[in-house]
Amino acid sequence: MKGLLSRFAALAVISLVALLAVGATAASANHGPGVGLRVGVDDLVTQAANQLGLTRTRVVNAIVSSALARINDAVADGDIDSDDAAAYRNRARNNLRFAYAVSRTRTVASNLGITTTRLNNAFRAARKTVLLARIDAALAAGQITADQAATLRQRVNQVSLPGYKYGLGYG
Repeated sequence: MKGLLSRFAALAVISLVALLAVGATAASANHGPGVGLRVGVDDLVTQAANQLGLTRTRVVNAIVSSALARINDAVADGDIDSDDAAAYRNRARNNLRFAYAVSRTRTVASNLGITTTRLNNAFRAARKTVLLARIDAALAAGQITADQAATLRQRVNQVSLPGYKYGLGYG
């Protein structure tokens, strides 16, 4: 039960950050101050590679390989036909966000020769690092107040952020 509550708390923080990002877009449209605090896959993978002491290329290759394996499994299971699979494979090779979404935690970890726990911990730490850096950048740019930054930092530091895959399930 505690794990489920931690996941809900993590989703709440991510939702808060997303809400600030949406608010920033609306404020920017009105020429007001704004801040974008989303964690993109590119930044997340780069920071996770740093956390793991690996090259970004190695982590990207592990993610793409996992996505390709999952697509191949879907073809073998009859879930997608081979014509569609070719398009999915191409997309996985050329779009990291897509490959990340399709990949599985266990196969990415296996491709890197590490445990799923180590992979999840690295991505959890990467999310935290990226979020805190975005908060600091928004403060430095005058997009948020010191009080807002302190509140956001506190929430990020208190919540248990998701590992490799976000949401309530594991990939």
